[in-house]
Amino acid sequence: MADIFISKEKLALFWFMVACGCLAITGWYVYGVAVSSRGSMLYVPIEKSFVYLDRSLQQQDLDEVVDYHARLTLETFLNRGPKGALTGERLRLLFAGAGMDQVEKELKESYYDFHTRHIHQVMEVGQVRVQHFPNGEAETVAQGQLVRVSLDLTANEAVNQSFLVTARQMWARNQNLRDSRRFPFVCTHIEYSLTPISSIE
Repeated sequence: MADIFISKEKLALFWFMVACGCLAITGWYVYGVAVSSRGSMLYVPIEKSFVYLDRSLQQQDLDEVVDYHARLTLETFLNRGPKGALTGERLRLLFAGAGMDQVEKELKESYYDFHTRHIHQVMEVGQVRVQHFPNGEAETVAQGQLVRVSLDLTANEAVNQSFLVTARQMWARNQNLRDSRRFPFVCTHIEYSLTPISSIE
């Protein structure tokens, strides 16, 4: 080791290798951060608002964000099986406040019926209309179709049903971006109606 610091050539080579090592470690760290952050959206908290929205953001782009949230939320809430919501882990990311209370209440009340009759249902969202408010909140009215397969316990036969769905949702800015960075909006109220289309055994 002493020879390295005595010889100028070896000393230069030593510091060159150290510099290369630092560059390699830094590059590996940056790559790791890029991989872990891939697919996640970053938001900037500012005063009087929970997230920063660029002034150049077009109204159509903001509508698409809320439209995406409405579709994902309805599918998460209404896609169910005998054990409850199929993707229940997403509910707390998409609902907040009174909206979450409504979801938990309905899932609890419908659990016995879904479990006993082995009900499976899938929601397909069609048109979504979006309206924004000056305070940053929004309202959506969505229409779609729900297909339900259940078991008739008396005849022991499968029953297929189709429903037209109309759902109204209220949206607010997400205050918990630390745990759910991908969802700048959360649903604070949801109400929907089912209109039977057909019932085929």
